[in-house]
Amino acid sequence: MRRIVATTKLRGLASLYSMNRGVTATVVVIAFTAALICCGTGTRAGWSMPQQILDTHGQDYYQNAYSLIDLPSDDLVEALPELRGLEPSADQQPLTRLMSEVGKSVEESYEKFTEIVADEQVTLEQYGPTGHPETTLQQEFNYLLLPHHEAGLARIDEYRTGVDGKPVQASVVERPFFSQGKASTWALFYPGNQSESKFRYLGRQRFDDQPSQLVGFAQRPGWSNLGGRANWEGRSVVLLYQGVAWIDAATHKILKMRVDLLKPRLDVQLEMQTTEIRFGEVHISDAASSPLWVPLRVTVTTAWNGQVFREKHVYSHYRLPAANTTIKSAPEETVPPPKTN
Repeated sequence: MRRIVATTKLRGLASLYSMNRGVTATVVVIAFTAALICCGTGTRAGWSMPQQILDTHGQDYYQNAYSLIDLPSDDLVEALPELRGLEPSADQQPLTRLMSEVGKSVEESYEKFTEIVADEQVTLEQYGPTGHPETTLQQEFNYLLLPHHEAGLARIDEYRTGVDGKPVQASVVERPFFSQGKASTWALFYPGNQSESKFRYLGRQRFDDQPSQLVGFAQRPGWSNLGGRANWEGRSVVLLYQGVAWIDAATHKILKMRVDLLKPRLDVQLEMQTTEIRFGEVHISDAASSPLWVPLRVTVTTAWNGQVFREKHVYSHYRLPAANTTIKSAPEETVPPPKTN
């Protein structure tokens, strides 16, 4: 089953990526930049984008990229098998209201976010040319979420420590693909960030036996502040993304996100990467705050050097940090940022 799923993901997007590609993949190491939620009043759609934060250098690589939301509905379902059963929308009339409601939900979720920690179980698999897992590595961490409720800027930083509570050093992470930043992926839908992407209302679908509405998105080159970076042989380049969000039809909370590269970064030989994030509500028994909306499971599949790498992250036992635990933004030499998508 694992081999079939990994192969399907590569095949499902092949027709789309072929519109944006030219060569095959080799090695790349990727680091995710922290998701930023820009608040206040200012120049872009009524929201300020601080100059010291906004960096769109290098995004011209993505100009004229052909995205998932450009595909006809039938082709979109063929590219993404998880859309089978979709009731496609005949028009975009519901989009404006839905984006407003989702924006409110995301904003409310962030405002009540507090410092929390979870148990994280990570399984890293490397698939060989035959499609079978050749190596498997399992690790356990404490997964720390640290929100910053500051004037003009809001963000959620994520860190890992070992089960002993000590910061994860680079030597602990033994594979080149190691994800981080998933708690903030919904930041694309934050009201002040929506102008950075194009959105398309896809229609309705049953998700875990409940009604959901689907929205496709693609980041806009030259506008986006929420992305990643790929580092390879001394080069560092921007990564932009596209994907689909499953939104609860009643609460407008984001249930699931699938995130793909907007375009393969062939200049650093990155062929393909797909991230699937499942969100859910957790109740912190010893917290005075309302239930929190957090990542529960994350799966990242990456094509690299003719092989497939897959990470599976499972988060459980969300709780407040221990009274004797200090969580803070530490300098890079103390807590190196984990490698990621």
